[in-house]
Amino acid sequence: MSDRKKIPDWKALGKRVSKIKMPVLRLRYRILLYLITIFFVTLSLVQVVTEVFGSIVGIIIYGIAAVTLFSAGYYLAMDMRYGVKEKVRTGIEENAFTRRMAGDYRYRTVMFAVPGLILNVIFALFNGVIGIYSRSAWYGTLSAYYILLSVMRFLTVRYDRKMAKREQSDELMAEEISVYHKCGILFLIMTVALGGMVILLVCGEDGKRYPGLLIYAVATYTFYKITISIVNVVKVRKFKSPLLMAIRDIGYIDACVSILSLQTAMFASFGDGQGLLVKLMNGVTGSVVCLLVSGIGSYSVHSANKMKRKLSENTCSRSKGN
Repeated sequence: MSDRKKIPDWKALGKRVSKIKMPVLRLRYRILLYLITIFFVTLSLVQVVTEVFGSIVGIIIYGIAAVTLFSAGYYLAMDMRYGVKEKVRTGIEENAFTRRMAGDYRYRTVMFAVPGLILNVIFALFNGVIGIYSRSAWYGTLSAYYILLSVMRFLTVRYDRKMAKREQSDELMAEEISVYHKCGILFLIMTVALGGMVILLVCGEDGKRYPGLLIYAVATYTFYKITISIVNVVKVRKFKSPLLMAIRDIGYIDACVSILSLQTAMFASFGDGQGLLVKLMNGVTGSVVCLLVSGIGSYSVHSANKMKRKLSENTCSRSKGN
């Protein structure tokens, strides 16, 4: 016989561990467990900071906190999985609107564009009024940017409402490509407004200033828009829809311009005494955003024209076949 020790079968051991189940607890006992966990976790944090309970009592507190935290995590996960999730899913399935929102990506994307359209209109009016009242070219260019963004979002939402009442056909696809083409042209026009913003930033405009802690809320919202735009870039690839491509590009550009706006606001709030660096950074970031908008606009126009030619060729070939 070999003197070597037997190597444990970790795979079999893992299967046995995975079969271990925690006992079923009633709701009132689970709530009690959660409260006990919060209590001992709080005590352990107090012990870490102050060491008021001494070493022996502290070890006991840490042990109880670890055990209760593990148990509470297990039951909380089960509650979220089988309790809240099932109730939410049932509620979604019972309502026609929420059921379609959950299952239809195209419909969900267009519906999420509606709040963006409303916000863009509000921002366009707000910046326009401020620009006229203060005679600020900076706010005027911001208003022009939001007006163009509002027009593009209005085109996509309006077209989807029209398409919902008709059956899919080559004519509808042609209209969808037309919306994509128009958005591309508006992107090119938007480059002019953004170029004006960059020139004003370099020539002395400080950009927006947000009072108090509002700038942190703006930063959070900006990163949210960046995340959503990245998700849409990945998802839209699965759909051969010019309308979704237009909505994706609008969200992407909106996120890029929000980065520029956030940067100028942060420099305006925290960049005192660094005038040359601020102008350089704003100029570089603004130029990159302008190039991105111009590139996306050019690509959209080129891609839309290519789609039109392909659709026309397919229609002609089908008509000849008939």
